[in-house]
Amino acid sequence: MAQVLDRDLRRFSRRAVFLRFAGRLLCRAVHTFDGPVDALGRPVVVVANHRSFFDVPVGFALLESISLRARILVRAKYFDVPLVGRFLRSAGCISAGSGWRATINTAVETLEAGRPVAVMLEGRIVPPEKRDESGLGKVRRGFLEIARAADAVVLPVAMVGSDEVWPTGRRLPRLPWRGRPLVQIHVGETVVIDDLTNREALEAVRSVIASHIARMTEAPQTGDGFPSANS
Repeated sequence: MAQVLDRDLRRFSRRAVFLRFAGRLLCRAVHTFDGPVDALGRPVVVVANHRSFFDVPVGFALLESISLRARILVRAKYFDVPLVGRFLRSAGCISAGSGWRATINTAVETLEAGRPVAVMLEGRIVPPEKRDESGLGKVRRGFLEIARAADAVVLPVAMVGSDEVWPTGRRLPRLPWRGRPLVQIHVGETVVIDDLTNREALEAVRSVIASHIARMTEAPQTGDGFPSANS
């Protein structure tokens, strides 16, 4: 099992290096943090908002940079897309939405084996017209079921700007003829949900992500490319 995990982590890192390079060509990116990521010695479910398919390469680069090489839940339909599906499978992504119980079981087994899992808070890409005043779409509770089953903590992540690179409805990302768009990613503090009801836990994670979306939207940071691992 340890050998399989080591192999999968090396594969993840190779994919992240490639995506980080591709990301540099398409956008400027900046990562900010509330502080050092503290998993409290427990499994970690990374939860982020979802605005674009470009969130996947952004996510790979982020997770590699903070040494949380998570298996990312991706909607099942993308596994049927030529080349994209092959890449997702080779990177260890988990097919979500087609057989939810199997998805939950795979995610929990991954966490119990010592590897984080990453989940999109809304469960799907949310275009601008579907977002509320907080910048989020309708949130889903799937991550709570995964976290509770594996006794995991939740790491909230907020992202803005990815849909400037790859807008909803486009088959491919935009080429940056007029300068690379800014993508901002903020990692919040770990949220412990043990003593919270599902409603309380959902609101706690949602409010953290929404607050950072608002801050980054109102006062954009500056950056130039994806950071290297552990930067």
